Amino acid sequence: MVWLYTPYFWLFFTSAIITGALGVYAWQRRTVPGATSFALLMLISTWWAATNGLEVIAADLPTKLLWANLQYLAYVSAPVVWVVMTLQYTGRERWLTRGRLIGLSIIPLLTLLLVWTNDFHNLMRQGVRLDTSGPLPVIGKIYGPWHWVHIGYSYLLLSVAFVLLLGAMMDAPPPHRGQPLALLIGLLLTMLWNGAYALGFSLIPGMDTTAVSFIPMGVMVVWGLFRHRLFDVVPVARATVVENMGEGVIVIDAQGRIADLNPAARRMLGLSAPQAVGRETREVLSAWPALQALCEGARETEAIWETEKGQQRHYHLSLSPLSDHHGHPLGRLILLRDATEERRVQARRMEQQRTVAILSERERLARELHDSLGQVLGFISVQAQAVRILLSNGQAGAADARLARLVEVAHDAHADVRESILSLRAAAALEQGFFTALEGYIDRFSRQYGVSVELAVPDDLRRRSFGSAVEVQLLRIVQEAISNVRKHASTPSARIAFSERAGWLQVVIEDEGHGFDPQHRSPETGFGLRIMRERAEEVGGSVEVKSTPGRETRITVRMPLGKATPERGAPAMEPPYPTSEDDR
Repeated sequence: MVWLYTPYFWLFFTSAIITGALGVYAWQRRTVPGATSFALLMLISTWWAATNGLEVIAADLPTKLLWANLQYLAYVSAPVVWVVMTLQYTGRERWLTRGRLIGLSIIPLLTLLLVWTNDFHNLMRQGVRLDTSGPLPVIGKIYGPWHWVHIGYSYLLLSVAFVLLLGAMMDAPPPHRGQPLALLIGLLLTMLWNGAYALGFSLIPGMDTTAVSFIPMGVMVVWGLFRHRLFDVVPVARATVVENMGEGVIVIDAQGRIADLNPAARRMLGLSAPQAVGRETREVLSAWPALQALCEGARETEAIWETEKGQQRHYHLSLSPLSDHHGHPLGRLILLRDATEERRVQARRMEQQRTVAILSERERLARELHDSLGQVLGFISVQAQAVRILLSNGQAGAADARLARLVEVAHDAHADVRESILSLRAAAALEQGFFTALEGYIDRFSRQYGVSVELAVPDDLRRRSFGSAVEVQLLRIVQEAISNVRKHASTPSARIAFSERAGWLQVVIEDEGHGFDPQHRSPETGFGLRIMRERAEEVGGSVEVKSTPGRETRITVRMPLGKATPERGAPAMEPPYPTSEDDR
């Protein structure tokens, strides 16, 4: 073997180093679809560049022919591996059956056989000689007929790979198009470089220098590796998750067009990809006002949509901005979550909690009624015996005074029983909603006792549910408060105002009666206030009383709440509301 140094050798050497390094990198990520085939392709390219470089520096014909024939291992296998890699990369592994792989390999194997036996048939090369007319000695030859079969077949396979990568790039959402684009440009560079040689243009006249094109191809792949995480499992896993997740995902680009929507979103909206992708968001989503509201600035909202079968489905919709690693905006992402089953479970749970709370409250009312009636009946029994004694002793005046007191006690007991019945009805009405129950109680109370009660509730609070335990206790606190107005305030009117203050529901009950001194209250008034405070504290709230003799009385109830849930039949609202801590 005779060698001839030329600086061109370093181009092939650099190409071999780059492709070898890329092959090692891809092999380390061989679990990603297409990475193993890409590693094999880079190994083939390394072999191609190395043998091409050795052919360049060989000075005699036998040595050049040896390295030229060895290059055919790369010539025939590279197109096949390109097709295999792109099929794997684009998710079409099912096409790679054993029979098809054998079929793809028939012409390459025949080509290798014909190259090494060319002296017997000249189907690959004819008129082989050492051509020293140029700057470097090259193999002079005329290509035989099978060479053109090999070229045509190779370009057919490379064209298939090109179309597959082009389709993958067009189908990918904008953030992931750089991955197939890097491979696409690398393949195109190699095809153009080799095509130029076939047309008579070459870096070294008379020699195929396609291996040099692996340098710019390597640059493109490196760009894909570090800029778009080519052959990184994370983007692949992320794309797989998005395609298979139950939540709908809509990607909107910076120009306000729909860039992608996953199968779940297409199913929820009844849209196909061609109907939506690439079109203006306003145009595509015009039938869904809630989605349009997100596009116009809202961050999250609720929606109720009707399916083709006439069923209503509840959805939670949220929007997130998309940006690159520099923080530059790329677009927006809308997430659609079907909350129908969650709402059903929540409604069932609330119904169960409400039932338990109502039953518990009925038991409490029954105990209170039993205790209070027991005391009243005991008092009446004692007083009746005393009246009999007074009458038998001829003390009619004293007996009349005792009887008057008995009439007063019986009247109060009758009023208490009627109030207990009102309370029981109100507790049962909680199944229709807190404010429905409260308004019903106030209406019956006003008609029965002639006390006008004004109720002030903001619209957003009317649509909320405070939780069964809170609602039951709050209703009983309000009942006790306005009952005290009837008994002690000597005023024909009262006012109840609901409001939300920093995550608390605040309820203020006030009247313009004669007031009392909270520090020196009657046992009956003190008992009522203690009951209200106990009820509020039972659900984490408090009651505060402000009153002055001869002036108004103000009771403030505050209760902390968790996340609010919507009232029956009302659209979903968001945060919690507070409660109040005042009573009489």
